[in-house]
Amino acid sequence: MIFFCLALEYPGGVPYLQLKPVLDKATPAQLLNMEHHNPYLIEKTDELWLLHCQKEFRNKKREDFESWREMYMRCLDEREAKLREITANIKQSQDKSKPIPTTKLAYIDSVVKPPRTIAKIQAKNGIVFDKKPAHNSASRIAALALSEGAKKVVTLKYKKAPPHGENFIIFKGME
Repeated sequence: MIFFCLALEYPGGVPYLQLKPVLDKATPAQLLNMEHHNPYLIEKTDELWLLHCQKEFRNKKREDFESWREMYMRCLDEREAKLREITANIKQSQDKSKPIPTTKLAYIDSVVKPPRTIAKIQAKNGIVFDKKPAHNSASRIAALALSEGAKKVVTLKYKKAPPHGENFIIFKGME
């Protein structure tokens, strides 16, 4: 029953004494929402805010002429500001500590040699590489951009599979 009562925003002018059992169980956010929609409750809920202040902000003291509700809101704002500041400090220290990844080229002035197995396959298929290094920076950048100096790429030619009819004749003879 109390759960459904806390879902209410506007009880329609119900007296405070009838709402008090429901408001006693309300969280500070729910209490604040009820007060927002029912301004007549603000004057009477000071004792409820006292309980919330004692529960969450034990070490804090009230300022002069400050209600418990105002103290709760002030302490909540201070906590959020402190949390944002700590989060910003942690993020800043993590950004400083992260090394920036850099890409290093092993072969700047020459063409990269492929592994032996790949070189054999490329030679078999007719892929030719330029063995001369790129001399100026523009040609070096162009060479790096164009697959490391590959001049010609030939499509693979597959051997034709034997017809299936011969295989069946061979297997029939084995039976």
